[in-house]
Amino acid sequence: MLNMGRDKAKPRVVEFDPVLAALVAERLAQGLHPSLIAMQFAQRADPELVAAYARDIESHPYFQGALAVSDALRKRDWILDCQARSWRQSPDATRIDRREALAPASFLRDYYANQRPVVIGGLVDDWPALSRWTADYLEAKVGRETPVEVQKGRTSRRDFELDKLALRKTVPFGEVADALRSPGPSNDLYVTANNGAGNRAAFGPIWGDFGPIDGYTLPRDGNDGFLWIGPAGTVTPFHHDLTNNLLIQVKGRKRVHMVPNWEEARMKPVRRLFSEWTLEALLKAGETPGDGPPTLIETEIGPGDALFIPVGWWHHVVSLDESYSVLFTNFAWPNDFATPFMQAR
Repeated sequence: MLNMGRDKAKPRVVEFDPVLAALVAERLAQGLHPSLIAMQFAQRADPELVAAYARDIESHPYFQGALAVSDALRKRDWILDCQARSWRQSPDATRIDRREALAPASFLRDYYANQRPVVIGGLVDDWPALSRWTADYLEAKVGRETPVEVQKGRTSRRDFELDKLALRKTVPFGEVADALRSPGPSNDLYVTANNGAGNRAAFGPIWGDFGPIDGYTLPRDGNDGFLWIGPAGTVTPFHHDLTNNLLIQVKGRKRVHMVPNWEEARMKPVRRLFSEWTLEALLKAGETPGDGPPTLIETEIGPGDALFIPVGWWHHVVSLDESYSVLFTNFAWPNDFATPFMQAR
């Protein structure tokens, strides 16, 4: 119950509304003045009630403790914003380098350690997969009736990437091969890295078609590559990973939009790793003058290209053609960023 009365002899008591209280607390933590908050909720609640909630919340020791954390995060966002503003001054701010046969030491110095993306050609020219992988070849090697795990029914859900665990299905590989042969684009069925654990044995017959990249990756049991296989039109919405990634395009092309990891606040995170932004909304926002939307960088990768995606960098990926990709996280240099992240929960 909350005492709303100004007349102490006849106080007006109303039922406590925890949802309203949480909304008021959120806006107070964002730095909004109580009078402005009252105006925002004028159609939902009496302004005096909102003001009373604000007074009670501001004086509560729990809120004071949370506010100290909020202030620390606000400073962190300011530092990241300084980094973003400095980055935008560079003539290369919206360009991703393309290098050929980049030596591992140069890659480490210029990109891995500096957390800058790069597209590298010439690293996997010896892979048999580049010339062999087609729907027919994989079907013959894997087997049409061999069960494989996929994401299926993606077009039935708006948030298909957030709901990917619910979309895990087991289908005969022939269904994947048929989707690859389909002439039209589709985002309904996709073999992704998230299906890797369930597919290692099934795809064993094609594992010899690719391998470690000398000087870049190390062979490790159970962590020597993740497959992405799908028709033209498959989409991976904006998200970021907890490791540095090396995405090798074997066949087909992919268009990749990336956002630096210091744009965290502007990316409107959802469930920590995903974003409220759609690509269409972000492209439109970028057409408007101002300092609002995050920096968006576009590149395209084709057969034999290796795209380095630094940890925490947001990326949105679209398959422009029937597409086969291999993703590595087993770099020759330290790449365990996930453990401290998970321990901070």
